[in-house]
Amino acid sequence: MKLKQHLYPVLDAYADMFGETEGVVAFRLFLAAHDELSDRKKNLAGHLTGSTIVWHRPTDSVLRVYHTKLNRWVFSSGGHVDPGELPWQAASRELREELGFDAAPLYDPALPVPLIFDAHPIPASARKGEPPHWHYDMVYLYGVDEKPVIDADPGEVSRFEWVGVGDVTRGNSPVDLREQMLRYGAGDAFSLNRWRSGGPSRARAASS
Repeated sequence: MKLKQHLYPVLDAYADMFGETEGVVAFRLFLAAHDELSDRKKNLAGHLTGSTIVWHRPTDSVLRVYHTKLNRWVFSSGGHVDPGELPWQAASRELREELGFDAAPLYDPALPVPLIFDAHPIPASARKGEPPHWHYDMVYLYGVDEKPVIDADPGEVSRFEWVGVGDVTRGNSPVDLREQMLRYGAGDAFSLNRWRSGGPSRARAASS
């Protein structure tokens, strides 16, 4: 199945929950304009990326990292979707590569709707031979019951901290995170509410 065929049902399901947000509109235009979604050399206008937000349930906090290359704090870690890869697979891989741990994915594997669809500009890179372009980012929610030992890749992440969900607002994030999580967790198709009471192992069992 082509990548677009995976993405359209996910995009429509997200829009059913959150409406035609700026991120959704940007993604629809990106998908309509380009066939090469994961080949960075063939599509210089924009790149598809997959990211994670890691939620620590006991303290209701999320992991914030200082992105070395972007030189700023971000609430998600992630990277480019490689050819032959799906965005949710890229999100899991990038979590391991950048931060050195695994977490429980809190989405339905049958319809992997992200917590956030986001589009943001990326400056030119002379080293990579890339002009200014956009990242079309699918941000997935992952959960941990215990704060993990973080073995960060210093080329990607220079420091990190845990921040209360209530402190992640539109002033420092594409969304108000608490509101977004509540709306995301309201659907029975997702693992969030089940995992809140049962932990990661129950979430995996419920969604398998």
